[in-house]
Amino acid sequence: MPEMLDGRYQLDEPIGRGGMGEVWRGHDPRTGRAVAVKILAPQVTQPAARERFAREARAAAQIVHSNVVTVFDTGEQDGRPYLVMELLTGRSLADELTDGHRYGIAEVCRLMSQAASGLDAAHKAGVIHRDIKPANLHRTADGTLKIVDFGIAQVASETSRLTTVGTVVGTAAYLAPEQINGEAGTAASDLYALGCVAYELLCGQPPFSGGAADLMRKHIFEPPVPPAQIRPDVPAGLDRLIVAMLAKEPAGRPANAEQVRQAFAAFAFPAATAPNPTAVMPAPDAAATADPRRGATMPVTGAWAAEPPAPSGPSRQNRRLILQAVAGVAVIAAVALGVTLLNGRSGTPSPTPTNAPVSTPATQPAPEPTPSPTPVESLRETGSPEPEDDEGGDDGETKAYTPSGGWQKWLGEFDRAVLLQEAEGGIDPKTAAKAHEQIREAARAAVAGDESAAQDKVLGLTRDLFKDLRKGKLRNGPLTDFLKGAGLR
Repeated sequence: MPEMLDGRYQLDEPIGRGGMGEVWRGHDPRTGRAVAVKILAPQVTQPAARERFAREARAAAQIVHSNVVTVFDTGEQDGRPYLVMELLTGRSLADELTDGHRYGIAEVCRLMSQAASGLDAAHKAGVIHRDIKPANLHRTADGTLKIVDFGIAQVASETSRLTTVGTVVGTAAYLAPEQINGEAGTAASDLYALGCVAYELLCGQPPFSGGAADLMRKHIFEPPVPPAQIRPDVPAGLDRLIVAMLAKEPAGRPANAEQVRQAFAAFAFPAATAPNPTAVMPAPDAAATADPRRGATMPVTGAWAAEPPAPSGPSRQNRRLILQAVAGVAVIAAVALGVTLLNGRSGTPSPTPTNAPVSTPATQPAPEPTPSPTPVESLRETGSPEPEDDEGGDDGETKAYTPSGGWQKWLGEFDRAVLLQEAEGGIDPKTAAKAHEQIREAARAAVAGDESAAQDKVLGLTRDLFKDLRKGKLRNGPLTDFLKGAGLR
């Protein structure tokens, strides 16, 4: 490979290689940002496979979420497509399992809650991973879990038809029955695979084992041994959750990734789980009518409840765990690639192995993140008098703001502040839901290039939130700190 890719990205050293391509550590000389560059192998010559690589790369780049690897750029040089991604620290869960890492119950639930949060963002953006497995779940040095390699599994199936033994076994251990039967992967398929991963982290082995043919037969026909029978300290509710995720029929699995996130969070953070400590399973007849690709909410019956008793008040350690769980849950769905790249999305490193793996303690939470993401000076006031925030409405002119880090990054931090406030229980649920929706509307306006409309949405939401503060529907906390820190009072 040339040392400089497309005249922009300096390739420093190879850090990974496989049948589908190679990964390089590199950097962008213009910004100084370290990146990982994944380049498709030259033997992948089918036009359809190459187009799929590029199309899936664009789809993954639409996801703005700290539990999903950030794609900065895509392109092609010398007939070989490439992806430019954040460079990841830490190790994959597959590497941890290989080294014999033993996971605690809460640790597994924290990791799976983050993975489900990332999948929820992907599914809402219309992206199905199709290859969730420990190798594609990466724990960074600060404890954040990242989903990597979106869409690569589909390229592999188109070109090699999973002919190598390692690829068959490595993928088949987590394949949903419908995928084995040749059906397209859906959101429900991703949840099945995540259930397989959760099972393996808890029990030290996947739910099914054997040769490739035997493995696929078991996925389709045999029920898994419940995790609690292998590991007796698994709570009954968690046991039911994982068994439900491994239902043979997609309609028997949880309705969407957000339900799964809530359920895992209930066991990881029993003191204060937002927004609902009881997750529910879909009724088979109702679920069949929903759109699993979009992760749509389905009518539900039955329940698995988080059974660990909640302490009378959250300790400081529990507060740290809550903050760690929601630190990267900000989701702004359907963000266009061009806007994302221009605004320089925030995030952390990529689906890339590193030369110096960093181990993460099994039970220690990451340092408590700061709940006020954007400083005052990062917003530019370009106009006019501050609007009145009294009950009488908006009689003044509008103050115009342009976040210096870009709308997508700033709105993601805004959404995160709402989630942090929810985790503390300091906001009315209807107020929180309205805030999330208005933030997403502002994101859609920004994507469409209508910054004025985005500003109007933000300022209108800010006025409403401070009214709710006076009415007692919102308490001082991470959200009000964020707004005040951004100069929105």
